[in-house]
Amino acid sequence: MLIKIINKFKIQLTGQKATPNSFLGSILGPYGINIIKFCQEYNLLTKSFLNLQVPVIVIIYSDKSYKLKLKTPTLSSLINKYSTGINKKYLDKEGLYKIISIKQKDFPLLSFIKIKNHIYKSAQFLGVFCNI
Repeated sequence: MLIKIINKFKIQLTGQKATPNSFLGSILGPYGINIIKFCQEYNLLTKSFLNLQVPVIVIIYSDKSYKLKLKTPTLSSLINKYSTGINKKYLDKEGLYKIISIKQKDFPLLSFIKIKNHIYKSAQFLGVFCNI
């Protein structure tokens, strides 16, 4: 029997904090996906991304199975995590390089300097000062 893809969508959940709630129920329920099992699998996959917003692509198949493809955490949540100082308004070089090492997977063709500039502009937009 050929298994077809019924739907494919992208959602953002907090790493290790997925719970069976009405948001997930309204998305996964119509496809017959076990929400508790989905949350357990997502929380297991996001062990290293505690309290970060992690986008995930959910592919649902015709036999009511699914596949999760994790992306890297959102840039805004990484900037907020690695910000220091009073009111977390400063991003130091160490935090910047940690973010670059994580986000390099999203920008495989960009140079280190272009990724750094992208993160710098995003930090400015969030009101975080970055000394590069």
